[in-house]
Amino acid sequence: MRFDTQSSRELNRRDFIRVAGLGTAAALTGGLHPLDAADFDPAGVRLMEFDVSYRTQVMKLPKDAENVQIWMPLPPNNAGQMISNFEVDSPFPHKFTRDATFGTRMLHVETGKQKTPFGVEARYRVTRKQVGIEKATLSDEELAKYLKLTSKVRYTPDVELFAREILGDEKDPYKMGRLVFDGIRDALFYDKTIPGCGTGDTQWIMKYRRGKCDDYHALAMAILISNGVPVRWEQGFPLPFPEGGKVASGELEGDCTGSHCWISFYAPSHGWVPIDVSEGDKGAPNSDFFFGNLSPNRFQVSVGRSATLNPAQGGDPLPTFAFAYAEADGIPLVYLMNYENIIKYDVTRVEMA
Repeated sequence: MRFDTQSSRELNRRDFIRVAGLGTAAALTGGLHPLDAADFDPAGVRLMEFDVSYRTQVMKLPKDAENVQIWMPLPPNNAGQMISNFEVDSPFPHKFTRDATFGTRMLHVETGKQKTPFGVEARYRVTRKQVGIEKATLSDEELAKYLKLTSKVRYTPDVELFAREILGDEKDPYKMGRLVFDGIRDALFYDKTIPGCGTGDTQWIMKYRRGKCDDYHALAMAILISNGVPVRWEQGFPLPFPEGGKVASGELEGDCTGSHCWISFYAPSHGWVPIDVSEGDKGAPNSDFFFGNLSPNRFQVSVGRSATLNPAQGGDPLPTFAFAYAEADGIPLVYLMNYENIIKYDVTRVEMA
């Protein structure tokens, strides 16, 4: 199997973006998000199966680089998806590790001094089903793990005031989750012009009242956690809605533009309740489906924000971990200048409800 990193036309476009100093995300936000579909009922698809090629291509390294490391997130088997046909191609030894907090599985490759380009690729089949509420009972230790905010997901005075407006005196976690789902949809505007997947900064979100998936779910996370409701951040990739059960192939952008996030909150009376607030705010028929359900045109690769990898990276914690990350001598490499991620998929089966 041969994998071209990009066509010559795409490379020229990317070169122009780099010279102009715009960055990939800024140039691509005018396009249609893969999950978007007019007049499509998300409850209409029961299952999707697709083959994924996730490749990280190192093109150019600093001349004095003595050590290169790559961390690639790997999709888990869980209640919503099954992974099979897993293969790795790497010119160097690799190992599988997990992050210490949420158990996100990753592929780690480390090399010595390198002068020539090289690539690392993982291939796998994802069988993803329509997801509903997942019954669970959490220990005190697990509860504490899902009750932590981050430097950007913060409970500012503006967020607190907004939370009081939408929650009132409600104390039941399940009802609070529904009030947050509805309140954020009423308050925010889904803005496709925002670069990447959004800022994920609740202070910015409350100031401008608009955002993308990262913004919607960062705000929901801040409100719920600050009011005692545990939240599990789930990061992955979107695929187009299958029209009439038709299979499709495609390629996702290898930076934040191509990823998607959602959350699950924990209510003892129900368990883990999945919500996709941003998808529920696009005006599609049956948008309420995304409270307590997830459509199968996606797959998950990691859990949690502010990710410390294993072994630990030299740079700062990653805001989220959907895309392979690379360093040379403990210093982050520059995406598109030093390396890029190429994620291809082939949908092999669609089962309609």
